[in-house]
Amino acid sequence: MKTSMRNRCLTLVLLALLGALFAPAVLAQVAITPQIYTIDLGKADQTYSFRLMNFSKASIPMTVSVINWTMNAKGDVEPAPLTEQSLAPWLQINPTTFTLPADGSQVVRFAIRPAVPLSPGEHRAMIYFNQQAQGQQPKGTFRVLFRLGAAVYARVPPYTMQGEILSARPDAHGVSFEVRNTGNATARMIGDYVVWKKGAVPAGSPWPAQLGQPTFKPPLGLAASGALPLDADLPGLTRSVRLEFEDKKGLAPGAYVLFLRGTFGTPSITRELGFTVAPAAH
Repeated sequence: MKTSMRNRCLTLVLLALLGALFAPAVLAQVAITPQIYTIDLGKADQTYSFRLMNFSKASIPMTVSVINWTMNAKGDVEPAPLTEQSLAPWLQINPTTFTLPADGSQVVRFAIRPAVPLSPGEHRAMIYFNQQAQGQQPKGTFRVLFRLGAAVYARVPPYTMQGEILSARPDAHGVSFEVRNTGNATARMIGDYVVWKKGAVPAGSPWPAQLGQPTFKPPLGLAASGALPLDADLPGLTRSVRLEFEDKKGLAPGAYVLFLRGTFGTPSITRELGFTVAPAAH
């Protein structure tokens, strides 16, 4: 089954990657933190851990499994065949079977100990925490079991995160990006955007003071603002990424200017794009 990268934190992948990527993901009163590990294998051998938390009044039997994975151009996560260079076989996980106590938690530790030298670049694995059925199921009913996934990105130096924006197409509700990663490690856009009504862009800098702060109040003429999408772009992948403006009503008809700033892996992002929102057809 294919699952969008944006939803993987609750089904196949917890990605999400960052700031928000390290907040707990919750499903069926169960949470896991962190959601993603990015590990430099050039550093000393270490042990890492996840904590699963059960907020329900019933204990939950669990098992742990791990797979190799990749991503397609739509951002869907897909299982990938195992090779000697795959990360999954070299993850040592403890425990792999346990009962998550009611109103309690369980720590699951893992280490990465390859039996062969891994090539420079990025190697990925997905650790799944799978609910197991328990008790007799009444006849004529079925039980939905949950599965949480946590992504592990392990990098062997030298590695580069080299993302680029091939195109950006703004519209009334957001921006459609076509992006490409020419490096050998996953890259993400980290930064923010502002959309001004044409003619209202302030002199000097389009970036208002306090942008992104809880107390920020949009000045007159600022039509939209927010963070760039954190969707992952894997090495060698060209894919589409969608940014939705926070105001679901969209921009009113008129002329606008979009500004982008931030980084895409190592490269910096700076864009200024004029666009027009046409009146709705009747």
